[in-house]
Amino acid sequence: MTDPSDTSSLLLALRNSIDGREFFDRMLRGELPPPPLVAMLGIRLIEVDRGRVVFAGTATESLYNGLGVAHGGFAATLLDSAMSCSIATTLPAGRVFTTIELSVHFTRPLRAEVGEVRCEGTVVHAGSRMATAEGRIVDAGGKIYAHGTTTCMLVERTTPPNPL
Repeated sequence: MTDPSDTSSLLLALRNSIDGREFFDRMLRGELPPPPLVAMLGIRLIEVDRGRVVFAGTATESLYNGLGVAHGGFAATLLDSAMSCSIATTLPAGRVFTTIELSVHFTRPLRAEVGEVRCEGTVVHAGSRMATAEGRIVDAGGKIYAHGTTTCMLVERTTPPNPL
């Protein structure tokens, strides 16, 4: 089993050397592993274009809260991932982002019976310092379960100081 910190370190190092679109294209082709959180939640990257990313996932019972539906954090994670990654596809090597605002609107509960849902994130604006994106979670029939927006700050990646 791969150590999640090893996977994170590999992805971070590679992201510093290739642009965002190529990074996600490699992940889509299976040449790169997904980030640990995405793998743990069973979320899969299924489409990538410049300014657009689509993830898929299923609200299994392991994600249920005490009310018998998927915890809102599952939908929020799908949206955050798709929207922020859509922004990342527009960035050159060494340029990264951090989410500074995330807004999620839940329209109906997610349960295992819904089956696999798709979450599409699309860039609305990509400036030199800020970018925004929007996203939607829909089932196979196009019924919407949640939608949201994000604002990300764009920064140059810096190597953290060596603690030793």
